[in-house]
Amino acid sequence: MKKSILAALVGLPAILVLVLLVRTFLPTGEQVQGQAFRFSPDAEATARIMGEAVRYETISFGRDKPVSGEALLAFHEYLEKTFPLVHANLKREIIGDYSLLYTWQGTKPALKSVVLLGHLDVVPIVPGTEKDWVHPPFSGEIADGFIWGRGTLDNKVNIIGILSAAEHMLRRGVAPQRNLYFAFGHDEEQGGLDGARVIADVLEERKVTAAFVLDEGGLIAKGFMPGLRKPVAVIAPAEKGIVTLHLSSKGKGGHSSVPPPQSSIGVLAAALARLEANQFPRDFSHTRAFLEAVADEMPFSSRFIMKNLWLFQPLVMASLTSDNQSQAGMRTTIAVTMIDGGIKANVLPIETTAKVNFRILPGETPETVKQRVVKVINDPRVRVEYDGTGQQGMAPSPVSPIHGFGWDYLTATIRDTAAPEDIIVAPRLLVAATDTRHYRAISPNHYRFTYMRLPLSDISGIHGTNERISVATLADGVRFYFRLMSGL
Repeated sequence: MKKSILAALVGLPAILVLVLLVRTFLPTGEQVQGQAFRFSPDAEATARIMGEAVRYETISFGRDKPVSGEALLAFHEYLEKTFPLVHANLKREIIGDYSLLYTWQGTKPALKSVVLLGHLDVVPIVPGTEKDWVHPPFSGEIADGFIWGRGTLDNKVNIIGILSAAEHMLRRGVAPQRNLYFAFGHDEEQGGLDGARVIADVLEERKVTAAFVLDEGGLIAKGFMPGLRKPVAVIAPAEKGIVTLHLSSKGKGGHSSVPPPQSSIGVLAAALARLEANQFPRDFSHTRAFLEAVADEMPFSSRFIMKNLWLFQPLVMASLTSDNQSQAGMRTTIAVTMIDGGIKANVLPIETTAKVNFRILPGETPETVKQRVVKVINDPRVRVEYDGTGQQGMAPSPVSPIHGFGWDYLTATIRDTAAPEDIIVAPRLLVAATDTRHYRAISPNHYRFTYMRLPLSDISGIHGTNERISVATLADGVRFYFRLMSGL
């Protein structure tokens, strides 16, 4: 009996290694090559359209400032002039004063609709950085194979891509079977409350139900992970929520020569330190879905681990501890972004305030975040309130399925657009926020992806300096939307 038990124990490591190796070399079969199709827009003409679009300074400065109304209306006129067939054949409505809703009646309207999103507005240029731009930020210069300027990536690429593809389809007599809606909000960069939310309300009132909603968020890039040589198209089936909390502490003030044990600044500083020292717990599920999707394309050593996360998950999580991007995809993040207190070096502050921004992982809500903050701080001298902007945050989105019509059709379209090149398609949680949040009543299937092939160095141009898009990437975006819409 003892010999048989000993033999079994000795054999266990060998069996484990065999299982690990079998799993390592067993492909998932989910990454397949697309089928090339014939359609190539005039890349230079499309670049000129984008260059002109950039010159309209459709800036969202913030909820407390007026929108760039004149620029937005002028941009409407430009789009009408530039895409005459779209405006002759599709129904266009101005919603919420400045947003646009296009309705393209399909040949089989009984099929569920598809809603394609984009936003007309852009973020401002950080004051003082204008001189750091290679080309002026609103010049729309075409140079060195790129169109330069604010909005080229975020998000006039969607606007120009969708309308250009529709114009080409109409020119060729190609019509979609489903009803298509192009929903272009004017205030995404300040929450979409007056744009996307109003459009979504209109669609809901009209009882529109969509097979899926597609917006910005994911893109195509290389270098996501060491050893991963093929480009990866990242689609976000979910996005984090957001809430900003206002923290405050009060003191009695007075002369600094007779201070209390802790001033209001000290009280609040200690509270903020406790918050940062007690991060939210990590959830590996979203990161795991991404790693498993790309595992087949990784070198053996990495593939061995990623195909066996049932065993190696703690090791992988530990290795990502210092990677801020990875951490953002695994937990609700805490960012102390503003603090204010005191008026003079020798005067005790009466009140000190701070703003803390949280990006909320699916599974949490703004209320559960607030409750945890109060518990962690554990100090009645610190008041915790929602930030006074009239909003109490936005809950994270539901997680859309990564199987079924919407996901499968989208991934097939991406692969066909890239063909004959092989491309990896993988899900990944979006740590930012998009206008999709307002369309949850229209469809449960929300995907965030724009067909943009960017080097990692150019991603910093989104909301940053020297935003630009290559002429070739913009043309590929038009091809993507043409393939997407012509098959619907």
